[in-house]
Order: sequence, then structure tokens, then C-alpha cells
Amino acid sequence: MSPVLSPSPHFQLHQLADGVYAALALDSGAAVSNAGIVDLGDRTLVYDTFLTPKAATDLRLAAETLTGRVISYVINSHWHNDHIRGNQVFSPETEILCTRTTRRLMETEGIAELQDDSENALSQMKAMEARLPLETDPSAVEETSRWVTYFRALAESTPKMKLRMPTWCFEGRLFFHGSVRSAELIEIGPGHTQNDSVLFLPEEKTAFVGDLVFVRSHPYLAASSLDEWLKALDKIEELDAAVIVPGHGPIGGPQDIGWMRRYILDLQVQAARIAASKNPEEKLKDPPIPEAYAGWKLARFYGANLRALVQNPTPTNGSAS
Repeated sequence: MSPVLSPSPHFQLHQLADGVYAALALDSGAAVSNAGIVDLGDRTLVYDTFLTPKAATDLRLAAETLTGRVISYVINSHWHNDHIRGNQVFSPETEILCTRTTRRLMETEGIAELQDDSENALSQMKAMEARLPLETDPSAVEETSRWVTYFRALAESTPKMKLRMPTWCFEGRLFFHGSVRSAELIEIGPGHTQNDSVLFLPEEKTAFVGDLVFVRSHPYLAASSLDEWLKALDKIEELDAAVIVPGHGPIGGPQDIGWMRRYILDLQVQAARIAASKNPEEKLKDPPIPEAYAGWKLARFYGANLRALVQNPTPTNGSAS
């Protein structure tokens, strides 16, 4: 799983097997989430397309260079902006796939989110830039810098953004049988969003799981059904994958499914305690992050997750970052 030399400032390629690559987002770039490249032998498949066309252009170039052909399929794991907005840079010959529910959410929530980003990303970037010199803790400086980069990527990309919708929709499972390997596209169902899909390579025992698993990073749970997410983790575990490529964070393994489950369960317990306390609002102002998760990235999400769960213990899957 060593890094593969890549000229992109947005991601680092890691070879997982011959013809299988994880494109891991760099904190300083405009990819934000991870993606995957799979050479089926006679066709090429890309899993997720990053936040911006700029990052996705490098992903397309990497895939075409590595496999020597135009990409046949792009998969969108779910509707969130950092997994779909690179769709527009791929060839018209490339088919884009997702579930029916994910496409519906792209057509509604995705378009609404793009409008919101067009109107607010610049001001949010400036707010984070103003906050940056006030930070004194090195981890807080790193965290705020990451959000400056995120909102800058949005502000720069939205003026020319055109959401390209998927051309194929599937339900259940879709099997790809190439000349050198097979792959399974699996509709997991609700979890992180109302509908999430994973890509499983049975021979390599490798799963690209989108945002159903974050590795050493706080997930965004505030608009998710946590009970459904726990069921989704059970389904991923049943695949018996040795390698887990998360939506955010480094390449992981089966143990990281367990960490994701533990995080959700711990958050539910903490939220219940706060909700039952005499002054929950005071405890929610700046909740300490448990030691087990203190070194994780995206620390901003911990308080947001806890606050949302206290205020609405049974949220439905909806908008998230």
C-alpha cells in the first residue's frame, strides 16, 4: 500500500493491488474526500469524484494514464458534494452510476446545496481566515486551516460548477466482470445518508466504502440515522474485507469498522447523559472530545454531532457535509 508518485496537489495515489488504487485526499488540496481507481482489465472504473472539477481532472488523468483507456464507469457512493462534483470533467463516453435514491437526492438536495455554497462559501472562507490567527493550539490551527482550504475550494469552484447527473441507476447489487477482475457495487441502504453504496473487490478483499467509515477522522452524524448506520456497518463487516478505503482518512482495515461503531455508540451514550442533565445547553457549549478520539481530524464535527443528537435523538438522513 505504498504511495504511488503523483503530480497532483489534491491527492496521493496508493496502490492496493495490481490495477487497484486509492486516491487519498491531501489536506492542502481541493479533493476533500477519497476516491478509487479500478482496472477491470478491459474497462476502467472510478469510485467517487471529489469536491472540485480541478481535483477530478487530475483523478481522470491518473486513471487514464494508469490504465491506458477512457474511463468506462464512474460511481457516486452518495449525494454529498465532495463525492459528486467532479462528475462534470469525465468524458461523455463515461457512464455515471448510483442508486435511484442517490440520484433523486442529487437532483434535490445536491442542487440546493450548490446554490447555498454559491451564496455563502466566500463569506465562510473569510470567517475561517479571520479565526485562524486567533488560534493558539497547534491542532486548532491545523483544523481551522483545513476548513479555510475547504471553503476556498467551494468559493473557487462553484461559479463554473454544473452538476452532472448519473446516467445509470441500480438497486441491490450490480456486478462488473472484467477480463482480469470482478467487482460488486452494493447498495447498503441508509446510513451516512438516505442511501449509500460500496464497491467490493472479492478477489482482493478490498472495499471502497465512502462515508460509511471514517478512519481517524470524526464523521458527520448530525443528519444521519445512527441505528441505520450501525446496521450498515454490520453489512460491510459481512463482506470480510481485509482493506477498507474510507471516504475520509487513511487506508484502514476491519478494525476501523469497529472504531466507527464504537464512536457512534459512545456518542449516543454521551448525548443521553447530557440530555438528562440539569443544564444540557451549558454542557453543549464546548464539549470535551473523549481521549479515544482526541487526535482525530475534523474535530469540529464532534460538538455538532453531540448537539444534534441531544436536540434530536432520532434524526432522519438528510443534508450533511
